[in-house]
Amino acid sequence: MMRESELLSQIRAVFDQHVTKPEIIVGNGDDGAVISTHGKLIVATDVAVEGVHFRREWSSGFEVGRKITAANLADICAMGGWPEFLLVTAVIPDRWAGEALALAEGIAHEANLVGATVVGGDLSHGKELSISITAMGHCDKTLQRSGAKIGDSVVVSKIPGWSAAGLELLKAGKKIVTELQNRAISEHRTPTLEYEKYHSAISPLSCAIDVSDGLVIDSSRIAQASDVTIELDSKFLVDEDLAKLAESMSSNAMEWTLNGGEDHVLLGTTSHPELCRGFYVIGRVGERTKSLVTLDGAAISLQGYEHQWRPERADVSERPFQP
Repeated sequence: MMRESELLSQIRAVFDQHVTKPEIIVGNGDDGAVISTHGKLIVATDVAVEGVHFRREWSSGFEVGRKITAANLADICAMGGWPEFLLVTAVIPDRWAGEALALAEGIAHEANLVGATVVGGDLSHGKELSISITAMGHCDKTLQRSGAKIGDSVVVSKIPGWSAAGLELLKAGKKIVTELQNRAISEHRTPTLEYEKYHSAISPLSCAIDVSDGLVIDSSRIAQASDVTIELDSKFLVDEDLAKLAESMSSNAMEWTLNGGEDHVLLGTTSHPELCRGFYVIGRVGERTKSLVTLDGAAISLQGYEHQWRPERADVSERPFQP
């Protein structure tokens, strides 16, 4: 049996391997972190829950750590910032105790890609593995979903869909034999974020969003916030390698691209697409119509991933105590 203090000591050792920043006055190990801030501070948080965002039989602790960290770093980048500090909270069940350090190493690995530092967090015991990360970063220019302008080009850092393809392969449980299959599964387990590309595009972008729930549904969030219609063009949404993989699986690559989630690519709008180096123009911003998003001029249903709840009627014994 391992005590909380022992596990925390080992986890802190993983995070303390990385160079600390001069802005950190009090770091990991106290009741709270103290950071000297300047300018505009962006704060974002995300949570990953076993059975919802990942499955033990599909992903290692290291991969889970990288994936949830990438989701948080992507949100900071989508707001026009650069990630600098992380708070990590984990609920670790007994069956994951042996991989607790691998989880920390995955978090530290992804954070190190942008030079971010873990400055604290919390640890608890529970039935399902759950990791929540709060990311902080600074920005000079704030990007919001409400910044899209009519006539802007719609751009994306890369064509999404690989994570959805990987998920379909994992669900099928088939033997993985090709390079494209391995690429898809890898992108589902640990999405590749091109952080420097995101950072270099901040200046010409008028708005941005991290594509976590699917291209169409995240496009609709820009459209709703900006009171416009996002007009996508299917001929610009073709990834030839993804199409080859889909054909080999008798699947639909366009479905993956439009409605698959967790690629964490950067979607944005700009009046100067030529300045967004490495981005793909996939449509334009039009005047608001009845449809938030169109594909080749036709309305498209807003599919994608959304959490759903089915509230159960509380039993009398579950009602709050009333004196």
